[in-house]
Amino acid sequence: MSYQDQISSVAMISELIRESIQASIKALEAYHTDESATGSRKTAWSGIYQLNRVFTFIELQAASLMTRDICNILKNMSDPFNSEDEERLEAIIYSLTLLERYIDFICNKPFDLPQLLFTPINDLRASAHIELFPESSFFKANHRKVRDDFDASERMDDYDVVKTSRRLRQMYQMGLIEILRKTNISGGLAMMVRALKKLDRQCGCPSAPNLWWIASGAIEGFNNGGLLLNPTRIKLLSRLDLQMRELGQVNHNINYKNREKAEQLSFELLYLVSLSDADDAVTESLRQHFELPNLGLTERNLAQEFLLLKGLNEDDYASLFETILNDILQVQTDLIAEEYRSGSEELRQLFHQLKQLHSLFSVLEYESLEIQLKEAVERVELTLNKENNLKDNDRQFVSDILAKIESYLADKRNRGQASQTQLNRNALSNEQIEACNYGRKQIHQVINQIENYSKQDHDPELLHSMPASLERAVDKMQVLDSKDMIELIKELIDLSKQYFLKQPATMQALELLADILCSIEFYLETMESNHIPSNKIFQFADENLARLKAYLNL
Repeated sequence: MSYQDQISSVAMISELIRESIQASIKALEAYHTDESATGSRKTAWSGIYQLNRVFTFIELQAASLMTRDICNILKNMSDPFNSEDEERLEAIIYSLTLLERYIDFICNKPFDLPQLLFTPINDLRASAHIELFPESSFFKANHRKVRDDFDASERMDDYDVVKTSRRLRQMYQMGLIEILRKTNISGGLAMMVRALKKLDRQCGCPSAPNLWWIASGAIEGFNNGGLLLNPTRIKLLSRLDLQMRELGQVNHNINYKNREKAEQLSFELLYLVSLSDADDAVTESLRQHFELPNLGLTERNLAQEFLLLKGLNEDDYASLFETILNDILQVQTDLIAEEYRSGSEELRQLFHQLKQLHSLFSVLEYESLEIQLKEAVERVELTLNKENNLKDNDRQFVSDILAKIESYLADKRNRGQASQTQLNRNALSNEQIEACNYGRKQIHQVINQIENYSKQDHDPELLHSMPASLERAVDKMQVLDSKDMIELIKELIDLSKQYFLKQPATMQALELLADILCSIEFYLETMESNHIPSNKIFQFADENLARLKAYLNL
């Protein structure tokens, strides 16, 4: 059936669809209020089932999925009505109301937007405790398409990939931390993109060759393409961190389970690229390579259409802590219900869930929780490796740790987001803000000099002013409470005079120098926004300075 035929078919039978929806809603209302109205639930089910057959025939995918879910949920509800089904019944009636508006939308527009029903479909499934659909459910693209023009000359061997990927993962986490803390989101995104581009160029991703490339485009969309950061998407960014962790493993045997996860992550991130209205070079090249259709469907206009559809203007953003609490509740439930026998899928799933939580808390910098989770992960991993059943004492240990985390997060959530954000704030005087701004500009100037140096045959003259720029930055930064960072920059000044101004620099030395300078710029940018920078920013710069000295034998 052609696309236009689909829309025409809906227009022709739209009145019958509306009548059927209204009749089903009335039957459900009778089922709710009138115990003597026997058969009302079955009457509603029959009407919705017929709608499902119609939507399936005319290929309205979202409407078909929604009506199918409603039928499945209604099958499992009690007769007569039981108050325990109140939430599910409300979700069904609300979904049918939105479905009626969706049909009106299709009749008034020359196209179908199944994404408009994505949120209500998942809300409906959540009310019935059914697994949610990923955001990319209605998206189609070949995310595995090979890049013909990719230059692999900078790709490293396996040994160097292990070392470099661990360093770049630090850089990625450094940016992700500031996003989670909501202190310097744009700067954090920029650091993450920088790490991903280097990973793509130097390390690659055996599990999904396009992953880092696609991910950098998705993050550009968050930065300047109108994409919204929400808990589900932050989880995607955490899953990226886990994929980087795989590169840092010495064992390079193919992990087919991880390959499947990496490919799925590539697909979900490519969907975000398709929603972005960014116009940077990476996003444009991704659109062209993967032949993403230009339908004018972006995050901004999709959000506007959905607001019109549901008739509300509410904030759908839930806190990240709420999402983590939901995950912990699911694991706690499984710890009670599952047997976790040797080699079982349930035991492997528990190990994976605990690893994800541990990775997330290591990024969030909750050291005490991270340490306890690490022990839980090690216990379950040992059980897997020894091919044993999960012991009762290990089960209780994991449960107790999750209960502590649950209590801790619930307490932080109850204090309110304002108080949490306040902990990260750092009131600076005008003089200090000016110092941050001036120092950041001097550092950025040096970064530009390095880029020009690498492009123009490593002409030492291009780096001649580097020590002076760094010294000006240090002089201004004296008014800041940043002694460690100031000392680090002073060491960098000495290093530049000893090495970079006396001989042509290697690419590896330049890479390390640029990473250090970008960390300092990120640090000052965060301070300039009146936020306390994460200590990991300084640690990353300090560790890279040590690497640079070791590389130069200084």
